[in-house]
Amino acid sequence: MTLFLLLPLFAAAQTRVTNDYSTNSDRLRTSSGKRVNATGLRTTAYDGVHHLVGLHLDGGYSAFFGNIPGMKTAPGGYTAGFGLDYCYTGRGLIIQTGLGIRWQDVQNRFGADSLIVDPATDSEGINFKLRYDFTDRIDRARNIYLQIPIQAGMYFYSFYFLAGLKLHAQVAGWTQPFVYVSTSASYDRYIGNWEEMDNHGYRKEVEELRNEPQLKLSFDAMAAFEIGYEWAFGNYGKKGYRKQAAKDYRLRLAAFLDLGLLDISPNTKNDPYTIPKETPYDFSTFEFNHMLSTATAADYHFRNLFTGVRLSFFFFGYQSTEKCILCGPLGDEIKLRR
Repeated sequence: MTLFLLLPLFAAAQTRVTNDYSTNSDRLRTSSGKRVNATGLRTTAYDGVHHLVGLHLDGGYSAFFGNIPGMKTAPGGYTAGFGLDYCYTGRGLIIQTGLGIRWQDVQNRFGADSLIVDPATDSEGINFKLRYDFTDRIDRARNIYLQIPIQAGMYFYSFYFLAGLKLHAQVAGWTQPFVYVSTSASYDRYIGNWEEMDNHGYRKEVEELRNEPQLKLSFDAMAAFEIGYEWAFGNYGKKGYRKQAAKDYRLRLAAFLDLGLLDISPNTKNDPYTIPKETPYDFSTFEFNHMLSTATAADYHFRNLFTGVRLSFFFFGYQSTEKCILCGPLGDEIKLRR
């Protein structure tokens, strides 16, 4: 009798009745994904608000892409990262942020190039044209970024997705440009080119590798997407307790894609190649910089790309407490959200 007197009051207050403690055998799913117990009242263990803190590890493929002439992505680019996450969940909604560190190792190929020193002067004081040919150039960049994700998403049963932004700032880096170099000479007084003459300093396809400073990449904002599956386990409270902090553990396995929205070109205009006048034949003395830091690339743009797999573990959680109204016929605590 008392139950029938209370039900109109519940309807007038337009409250939502939940049950966090019914057993699996007492639950059925509706088409909306909510669960009902034997009384027909809607219930789900995830209807409460949860505040979660955890860690993530990820890894996968990385690349620079842009519109610089002759620039191509070389195979082998990769990324790895880790970080601390905070996640809010409630009524199927997810809001997530945190702080992460990302490592990047990426390589790009660039087209053949040449440089002519005219006039150059040989040991006898005779002027000639000295030609450098650069081929099979591969420039490597290794970068460390600080990232702050700001994402939101939803659950679909145990699946979830997140979308939003990641703020990216470079904190360190190194570059390693590599190229094959050939030299040749031509004299007005002689017919043809002088090539592969070591005694004169003319060589063919000599490998040259440099260790150079970092690319000073600009600040970046990236479109960030994540879709995956979540396993949830833990103790959501005990019967008889009106206010019980939840021991809530989540394990997630997901695919992610981070796509740069801004041009991250360095604000530098280095020379692609610098040939010393004093020792033009000595390959060890000429200099060259990562192509993306040079004046050749200054009028173009390039962006970042990261994609791969992420593993997240939320090891600490707190669930908002609820107010007990009455107990169901199966001994379940029926609760009303504050």
